[in-house]
Amino acid sequence: MKTQKLWYKEWFASDLYMQVYKHRDYIEAESFLIFILETLNLSKNTTFLDAACGAGRHSNFLNDLGYNVVGFDLSKTLLKIASSNSKLKKFVNSDIRNIFFKKEFDVILNLFTSFGYFENDDENFAFFVNSKSFLKNNGYIVFDYFNNIFLTENIEPYSNRIQDGVTIKEHRYFADGRIIKEITIVDNNNNAQHFVESVKIYSFEQLSIMFSKIGYKIVKIFGGYSGQEFEEKKSKRLILVLQHA
Repeated sequence: MKTQKLWYKEWFASDLYMQVYKHRDYIEAESFLIFILETLNLSKNTTFLDAACGAGRHSNFLNDLGYNVVGFDLSKTLLKIASSNSKLKKFVNSDIRNIFFKKEFDVILNLFTSFGYFENDDENFAFFVNSKSFLKNNGYIVFDYFNNIFLTENIEPYSNRIQDGVTIKEHRYFADGRIIKEITIVDNNNNAQHFVESVKIYSFEQLSIMFSKIGYKIVKIFGGYSGQEFEEKKSKRLILVLQHA
């Protein structure tokens, strides 16, 4: 199976995507958002933009708490799920590289490694360049990405599991500065469908340099969704809170 440059269009539009990631922890996601709200001391008047919001688990939770939220994603399939799960109607279908807003937001969320999908740095960081025009002064960006050092040392090359009557096979490996996951889904009739995920790998140092060049400063760093201290060897996640420099 070869890596496809536009893998995200096919995969995120598939009805099977949510089946593969059915195990996503909503409780963990919600507790993380509560942690962010408390840590940044955000008021009920805070406006949020959920960038690459997917099926809306973060957008909908914040909306349920009474916050003003806008979510956007490239996948109409995932946005349909997001809309059906909440009264929140502020979902926009757009490519993250070229979206703009006339209004300004207090906080922009970019969570669950919704980053690094594209071939070059200009495309991968385009949203953060553009977002300077719709992020309020002293506003925050919460950026959630994997810790490349932990990933490199702890990668699980192969995994198989049965879920809802289908077999999900995953093959993970590194190639050309990217982490690749090949996904094969086999149904009860032995029919197989194949998908690819491909994310460019950035180190903490590389991200720091790029965000600084764009005009952001890192004001907080966490190594997990419970606010753990970031440790290069131990932390699975790299969560950065950014502000205008």
